[in-house]
Amino acid sequence: MNTEDKMIEANESENRRALIRQMFRRMKQYNVMAKEIKGRQIRVGDTHWVTDFASCNYLGFDLDRDIGTDVNEEIDRWGVHPSWCRLVASPQIYDDLESRLAKLMGTEATLILPTVTLISIGIIPALMGKTGVMFLDKSGHETMYEGCKIARDSGATLKSFKQGDFAALETLLKEHKDNPRKLILVDGVYSMTGDYADIKALQSLSIKYDALLYIDDAHGFGVVGEKPDANNPFGYKGNGIVRHMGCDYENILYVGGCSKAYSSLAAFIACSGKMKTFLQAFSTPYDLSGPCPTASLATLWKGLDVNEKRGDAYRKKLWDLTNRGIKGLRALGFDVVNQSGFPIVSVKIGDTEKLIETANFMFDAGIMATICPYPMVIKGEEIHRLTFTAANTEEDVTKLLDVFGKIKKML
Repeated sequence: MNTEDKMIEANESENRRALIRQMFRRMKQYNVMAKEIKGRQIRVGDTHWVTDFASCNYLGFDLDRDIGTDVNEEIDRWGVHPSWCRLVASPQIYDDLESRLAKLMGTEATLILPTVTLISIGIIPALMGKTGVMFLDKSGHETMYEGCKIARDSGATLKSFKQGDFAALETLLKEHKDNPRKLILVDGVYSMTGDYADIKALQSLSIKYDALLYIDDAHGFGVVGEKPDANNPFGYKGNGIVRHMGCDYENILYVGGCSKAYSSLAAFIACSGKMKTFLQAFSTPYDLSGPCPTASLATLWKGLDVNEKRGDAYRKKLWDLTNRGIKGLRALGFDVVNQSGFPIVSVKIGDTEKLIETANFMFDAGIMATICPYPMVIKGEEIHRLTFTAANTEEDVTKLLDVFGKIKKML
């Protein structure tokens, strides 16, 4: 056995992710190679087509022809990729985008970095220093946990609380009330259930105990927005979960991802001007990471144009398709984990063997989904995770429900 094999074997003996690797050999829904795309139809191999319910391009901007225009103009101006880290220099388009995003969000400033993951592993340690304390929602995204671990290695303290257990969170905040560096970390929209964090309750606690509230809204930005009503339950403008809940930004650091609703490799933190200056000096991805590709910055700019023109119409269509899917799945007798109507729809199967069997059937029947066995989720909570987009059609949803009707008979 060579050195590489020994290292792989050692990790598989102690790491639960080895179970996921084993799934690769048994699951047709993993490591799919797309050969051709037509709308939300994907050709796999020579002839097999599947309907895509695994995409997180919620608004369908990845397929919007208007967004692809004028990208070459920006590439001609700035090159394919900026040649500096942001600490050295940034193309003007960065500043223009940050100002435009700040106006959309209603904050003093925003700071763009390539991904939400880089923001978490750069900003959380910067804020915590050697003595800060972090209060992490156990259901929060793993990238926040990775950032917290880096901060913990530098001396910060990590505490956790169960999603929605504000009594436990308050107890922890009381224990550390005299620490000047306290950070509460939650998802805005939870990536496995589509449910929303109670931003008002969390903000109230953050103000009461002089803590900052860090919101990872990678999924919510672009989909949910201000002033939701019966006509458009997701709200308007797509300016995120904070505005959706009718809150201001007191004691809040808001992180938005652009790779989902806006289909562009970029992410940002919305904050005060003073905080932005601090992060430019203290956050390592600002000077130790490559910047976003020019094309992604250009498509983000065009996406903001499209959002102003017809984003609310896309959000309305997205709500209608998702709502029909949720109601249809529940009518078939499935346990659907979703209280918000957000286009992340988790269908509980509750057994890994049945999950594999039904996933392979689903793929053969022409539906692609995200399959979540243990250890991706708690044992007994195994799910098929479906994501709807505005580029899906009524016919796609009809097909989905027909296939799940057959799965119900299998179960």
